[in-house]
Amino acid sequence: MAVISEPISFASQHVGGILLLLGALYLASNYLSLGVCSVPGPFLAKFSNLWRFIDVANGHAEATLYELHQKHGDYVRLGPKVVSVRDLDALKMIYGINKGYRKQLAKGKPTPTLFTTTDEDFHAAIKRPISGAYSMSTLTEFEPFVDQTIHTLFGRLDEFVTRDEVCDIAVWLQYYAFDVIGELTFSKPLGFLEKGADVEGIIEALEHMLDYSGKIGQMPWLDYIFIKNPLRRLVQGGSTGAVARFARARLDERLMHSESTAKDNRDPTQSHRDFLARFLEAKKKYPDIVTDNQVFSYTVSNMNAGSDTTAISLRAILYYTLKSPRVMAKLYEELTTAYQERRISLPVSWKQSQDELPYLDAVIKEALRLHPAVGLLLERIVPTGGLQLPNGGPFLPAGTIVGANPWIIHRHSIFGQDVEFYVPERWLRADGESETAFHARRQDMFRATFTFGAGPRTCIGKNISLLEIYKLVPSLFLTYKLTSAVLQIDLEHPEKQWQTVNAWFVRQKNMHVRLARHDNL
Repeated sequence: MAVISEPISFASQHVGGILLLLGALYLASNYLSLGVCSVPGPFLAKFSNLWRFIDVANGHAEATLYELHQKHGDYVRLGPKVVSVRDLDALKMIYGINKGYRKQLAKGKPTPTLFTTTDEDFHAAIKRPISGAYSMSTLTEFEPFVDQTIHTLFGRLDEFVTRDEVCDIAVWLQYYAFDVIGELTFSKPLGFLEKGADVEGIIEALEHMLDYSGKIGQMPWLDYIFIKNPLRRLVQGGSTGAVARFARARLDERLMHSESTAKDNRDPTQSHRDFLARFLEAKKKYPDIVTDNQVFSYTVSNMNAGSDTTAISLRAILYYTLKSPRVMAKLYEELTTAYQERRISLPVSWKQSQDELPYLDAVIKEALRLHPAVGLLLERIVPTGGLQLPNGGPFLPAGTIVGANPWIIHRHSIFGQDVEFYVPERWLRADGESETAFHARRQDMFRATFTFGAGPRTCIGKNISLLEIYKLVPSLFLTYKLTSAVLQIDLEHPEKQWQTVNAWFVRQKNMHVRLARHDNL
């Protein structure tokens, strides 16, 4: 007994010192993590993920990371086992198809979706039945939905024109994006434009979720304390978000309608070819994969990922264009010339935007380069076998978190000079540049574009967002302008910068503009 009691007595007398020693050993092991220890980065980040948690909580992690890459080069250590990558050759390995790099997210999500699941096989299985619904050829069938929402938006903007009031266009662009995705998914807008305000707290709920996920994603184990704590669940019970409640109500309505019309031998999906109809068709075709719960998951993914990203992109396009009189003048000339020659109509169609408006295309691509929606690492886990980072990089063992931030990649030298500035012409053929050289340069930029992610996890809703953007932007600039050929959707205070916060998505606020309608429209 003495043999046992003596160590216990010693431990009880020196518990503080022992805890300090164990803490020191833990921090030392983090600092000396194999492979990662040779990657430069902030000193405190080498000991704990607390550094990056605080950095993300401050709301401008993309700016911090840009400075770090400017200082340290292509590889930066952001945590004990976390490496940010800027080298383009490394990105091919990390985000390539069938490379074995799993997505990294906060663990234990209760409802795996196309966005949240980390199981690549499951992701491929649930994506396959509905991927055709997201092709651009299919989405052009949805143009009447988008046109209807554009008309509604312009009706609300006209109220600001009539009253000669300043409009916070950032808010109304988000209302537009939400109502479009509601129309496309359920043939029913969420009612943001009609109400002119948040509906059922959906925007507030999504922002809260993103604020939480951005921070907790840096230290995922905290999720078990704040959200997945069994005691918390016992006290509060289950909870359903505002978006999920709306999606569930629309799904139940459609299912009830399907049951009532089935007696008449009519298929309701034939007259309602929205996303929900196509999801229900996939359920019939793939019953082993697409259950009612999976249909619900598809609709929630549409609502969650198909609104914020589009609104952020639209704000970026308007902001950078309005801040550059030179760009605005060139875009305005292209739009008005095409309209006067009847090569485009109002609202501008998808085909017209692609065939007739090359400068518009450059304007949009450049804004999305400078301000991609995602502002944090697209994290992946190094698989078995490890990763040898190219061009002088270290070897990273399996289990290391590695990834790229679109804000960093989009400022790579592959995009040419002045990458911090808004220069749409970089996407166009330069004077004296051969067609072959231009094509090669443009393809290099395309390969380095991470606006919608990369590899097999590229955002499935990419084409929805592009459809909304390429229709609204030219239609908006054609509709609201000065008769003196100077656009009167000018920023109210052009000398001021907008407000942004990086909470996974880099959201913008306070874009106050004045609008005046074209006299002939």
